[in-house]
Amino acid sequence: MFPRKIIKQNKFKRILLKLLNVYAFEKETLNIVNPDYKNQHRNFAKFNDKSFNFSQGYLNLTRKINKLDIYFRYTPNVNLWNSSKEWKRIVPNIDKADLIYTSLISLMESINFFKKNNSLDINLHLIPDNSYQKFDENLLKITKDYNITVSIHKTKITGNRGSYLECCDQAEKADDLIFFIEDDYLFEKNSIEEILISYSRISTILNTDIIMCPSDYSFFYDSLYKTSLLVGKNYKWRIVNESLLTFIFSKSIFNNYKDTIRLVGEKENNPFEKPLHELYKKEICIAPINSLCYHISRGVPALTENWEDLWNENYKKYLNYKANLQ
Repeated sequence: MFPRKIIKQNKFKRILLKLLNVYAFEKETLNIVNPDYKNQHRNFAKFNDKSFNFSQGYLNLTRKINKLDIYFRYTPNVNLWNSSKEWKRIVPNIDKADLIYTSLISLMESINFFKKNNSLDINLHLIPDNSYQKFDENLLKITKDYNITVSIHKTKITGNRGSYLECCDQAEKADDLIFFIEDDYLFEKNSIEEILISYSRISTILNTDIIMCPSDYSFFYDSLYKTSLLVGKNYKWRIVNESLLTFIFSKSIFNNYKDTIRLVGEKENNPFEKPLHELYKKEICIAPINSLCYHISRGVPALTENWEDLWNENYKKYLNYKANLQ
């Protein structure tokens, strides 16, 4: 048995609860465990208000989220993995443009899913690199079907580093949460909801802003990885020391570590994301178990989840748009 933490009880509160005939409270902490009997022993979370975990009771979410700015950077003309001929295809017979359309639709669907039951100012910033006018216009057409503010920002410097630095430049104007997204990530419908509520919950528990990587990358499993587990909305999250370039952080973290974050694009690093890994030694970065989005230009986009069904669902939605995008 592990030694248990002794919590001093409030005797007055105990007597009051007994007098009021309220017995649904945890005997050591005296937190009310489940006063809403309609809840039927299920966990729940109310965005920017409180979360309830049946084994732990209520948690008032003191870390409120005021706004989310998403920076989606994309390039329909690119060679990946140092290939001189074509980019790495995980989905057979798909070109990069169709992959970007499908990935963006999956993100928009996830935003819509969150906004059905929650209110938050969410802005989408499109950051094109090596793109062309018709493609940019088509992306804007797709986003018009979703209730979200969209803007487009041309990069000052071409290439992967240039589009990343443009995200940093535009993030200067952000107010709260900042989400950098690459163009080849496929999002689960509950991704944005799980990310935002878990960010608020875990930051409240730790009493500090955190960084989030929304993918459960395969390289987290290729060594003896020391970590800790935290409970989000419906997922478990673990502390990680590395990520790729799709990640979420606060404006406060951006202001405190701006030079480090910009270093990713300002110099050659090996690996590319090395400055972020240095940042994770100072600030907590967490990733979900399992993935909330899948990097589908990598060899192993998911270890256990069936991402192919998610791809087919969103690709069919893209095909419905395609006839009007010519």
